[in-house]
Amino acid sequence: MLKRALKFAIGPSIGVTIGGIIIPRIIFSNLYNATYPPIIVHAGLYFIAGYIVSFLVFLLIEWVKLKFDSKHE
Repeated sequence: MLKRALKFAIGPSIGVTIGGIIIPRIIFSNLYNATYPPIIVHAGLYFIAGYIVSFLVFLLIEWVKLKFDSKHE
């Protein structure tokens, strides 16, 4: 269960990073001034945060499935 959650979390975290940082920074480069961190730092933080949240959500879903299946046996 833990290994599956670790593998699953990579996809959503990459999507969050690309959709939330990379694409907007490329398309709307004039909106991002000197107050924002460098794109590598910003993308890294988004990736780590997205990975942690995705991992915890998937782990919670798997735990609920396990509890639900054990009740009906």
